[in-house]
Amino acid sequence: MNTIAVITGLALLAITMRLFKNITLSLVIAIATIGIILFVPLNTYFISFSTTISDWEFWKVIITIFSIYLLGETMSKSGDSKKFTSAIKEIFPNPKVSISLMPALIGLLPMPGGAMFSAPMVKDISEDTPNISSKDALATNYWFRHSMEYFWPLYPAIIIVASMANVSLRSIVIYMLPVGLAAIITGYLLLIRCVPKVKLEKSSLLQLAMSSWPIIVVIIFVIFNQPGWMVVLLTSVVYLLTKRNKTGALKGVLNKWKTFILLLAVFFFKAFVESTQVNDFMSEELINWSIPTLLVMMILPFIMGQMTGITQGAVGLSFPLVMSMASDGSGLSVAILAYTFAVAGVLLSPVHLCVVLTVNYFRESYSALIKRIILPLSVATLTGVLVFMYI
Repeated sequence: MNTIAVITGLALLAITMRLFKNITLSLVIAIATIGIILFVPLNTYFISFSTTISDWEFWKVIITIFSIYLLGETMSKSGDSKKFTSAIKEIFPNPKVSISLMPALIGLLPMPGGAMFSAPMVKDISEDTPNISSKDALATNYWFRHSMEYFWPLYPAIIIVASMANVSLRSIVIYMLPVGLAAIITGYLLLIRCVPKVKLEKSSLLQLAMSSWPIIVVIIFVIFNQPGWMVVLLTSVVYLLTKRNKTGALKGVLNKWKTFILLLAVFFFKAFVESTQVNDFMSEELINWSIPTLLVMMILPFIMGQMTGITQGAVGLSFPLVMSMASDGSGLSVAILAYTFAVAGVLLSPVHLCVVLTVNYFRESYSALIKRIILPLSVATLTGVLVFMYI
């Protein structure tokens, strides 16, 4: 019943998003649907809400997103955003190449809502380029931001995978690298479809460095394992203080209040799932239904990714059961397979923060994004299956 409730809730979420164009409302409907089917008592909703607003992880995400918006607004109001995009366009004359490189660079930063870092710059270039639609800009920004998640060793989820599979992080990174490369190459061939040209000039490189120093600072500190939320907050505040029109930048952030309500709904959904222990009961049901072990290893991480929209959440909820099914010596191969499907579930999840934030930002639909990334995602997932079979 739990599995049916979750599938029904997710289906209604997708349908109502298409009908009402309001992700927050759709999330509330999905939560209510799951609760009604499972006869969840009212006090569980209050417990879930209390858990959400008292969760430090939730507030870290709020601080991170606020700081990213503040950084973006300050870059926009100060003119640095235009200088940055201008420098990128001079170094990489083809606009389609430019809008893929910026999110890929930001993809080195493992932080929630990171796609919003590059979204304003990608949008600026796409609006100045007639042959790049808003839908193309959305898909390119989202896809190249997340291609790194398959293999980049700074992502918490990969570290958790290595720990739960009892294998070295190096092994996970090496065997996930083909999956990440498949994602990047296929995405480039399908979304960019052009030969890159590079034009290096001292003036362009200097302008790029001067206009993007806040982003460079964040990347450096995160690489050295400093807390992402704190780095972005301090960098954005210091950056704001060095510029004029501070009030305009702050007003621009506060005008995005609906996004913060949406984040509350996303985390409430996560807390509700955990409070009702739906994931535990789903795992038991899948086994009781005599579903083949190999299928469970793929389905469970995928569904958990869909439900949480957070890769480390999908890994944390599914891997204890998945790894218990691995036979002696198969830990690495099972981890590769399960992680590939966990990422696929997260990237397709309508509650994934980057989906929520960027779909709203580009004013496009969830379905428009999925249509454009489904093929490169399928190729990457198939590559993960082939790596599993090879190992």
